[in-house]
Amino acid sequence: MTNSSDSLKDLIQSKVQFLETQLQELNHYLPETYEYLMSELDHQRRLLAELTVNEYFASLEPDDSI
Repeated sequence: MTNSSDSLKDLIQSKVQFLETQLQELNHYLPETYEYLMSELDHQRRLLAELTVNEYFASLEPDDSI
């Protein structure tokens, strides 16, 4: 895994944690706010999953340096 990939994953994981905290701290059920936070959380989790899958698939590729 490269440093830029690691730092991007760390950034996305920080965003996910922030959004999860925001959801937990909602004092009242606010439909539009909840919907926005869930949508953004889903988006960030999808980005994280995409990075994870791409990294795994890249690890399966034969090494071209041989």
